[in-house]
Amino acid sequence: MDAATAPPSTKPPPSPAAEPPPQHKVASREPSMSGMAIPSAIPIKEEDHETSILDCLDTGYESDAPAPALLPETQLELELEKKRYPGASTWAPAEENLFEILFQRAERAILPGHWEVDFRGIPMLDTVFSTNDDDDDGSRKNDLSRSIVYSRSGNDFQATMALLRLIDLTSSVRTTVQSGLHQKASSLIKSSLDRYLSWAAQDGGYAHLRYVPNIITAELDPRLGETEITNLMEQRMRALAFLQREYLRVDRDDEDFTPSEGQEHCPAALVDRFLGQATAHHAGYAPSWGDDDDDDGEAAAAVVYRREPPVVYGLFVLRSSVFLLTVDSAKGLDAYVSFHVDMHFMDRHQSVWNALTIAIAVCLARDQLAARVEDFEESQRGEGSESD
Repeated sequence: MDAATAPPSTKPPPSPAAEPPPQHKVASREPSMSGMAIPSAIPIKEEDHETSILDCLDTGYESDAPAPALLPETQLELELEKKRYPGASTWAPAEENLFEILFQRAERAILPGHWEVDFRGIPMLDTVFSTNDDDDDGSRKNDLSRSIVYSRSGNDFQATMALLRLIDLTSSVRTTVQSGLHQKASSLIKSSLDRYLSWAAQDGGYAHLRYVPNIITAELDPRLGETEITNLMEQRMRALAFLQREYLRVDRDDEDFTPSEGQEHCPAALVDRFLGQATAHHAGYAPSWGDDDDDDGEAAAAVVYRREPPVVYGLFVLRSSVFLLTVDSAKGLDAYVSFHVDMHFMDRHQSVWNALTIAIAVCLARDQLAARVEDFEESQRGEGSESD
């Protein structure tokens, strides 16, 4: 099993268990007219079957300050880094929280303290585990001591096994690529991400419900150009945000969210169903500069929601890498789509941090849905069945 001991966000003193790996890279973004951060280069090249991720991904969650000795300086670096992100000034609290967790993940608790015994032999920083037994359910409000990845259902065995499979994913991807099957890497990654999402739905208590997803996974075709890949990610994120807004409307049409006769509820199919609508709405909503759009603004303001539309998340797979994106669905059609981080599954040093980064995003999305299970109806298929 490949090991990773230091995340890209900081450079803490080396753990006795292992040496710090290379840094993760975070997308250097240029704001586009459509409201999405567009990378300046596209990952089309391949060298020795390894993905050459966006050439611009050379600024990351980096800190030269000793950790965790100078917390005020670390906080200052966090604020300075945040200012570098186009669109950060418009982030919803959930997006800002995700950014801060990723930035501080070498210095804060991510996992419950009693999970440490399940990860013996896997080099991890001690700070990854909570030192407060009362915090093992993730209930504490102190940002640096609150566990992010934990079991809501109390089934720690299922939770730790799901995370261990994510840690093993980097090794599996490397083996697949080095065996000459590099074209299968992205599907392997996506199926593993989907499996972790299935665990999260079970653990969150909504797998048996007709829930509307707030996180999606998708494979990207590396043969596409930069603009096409960017547009594809943007369209799917906007479709997911549009789906949330439509579902939370007081005057929603429930038939739009009901599976056809003989079909089971499928969250991913819901996103596909709304993809065309979201694209059409966005195209029709964006008038030429100088056009009178008062009517559109009044119509948008007239929509009443049952609750505020949430932040939604996207995990996009390109060859052997994964991009994490967010958008605040409450901000409407022109909400800013933000890149947060990319994960490289051909980097053997990053197996742990790849897994933890994905788990952080998935568990934040899970907690959001678990807090609003009353919004969803029972699925016709009954209880879900995740046998992991």
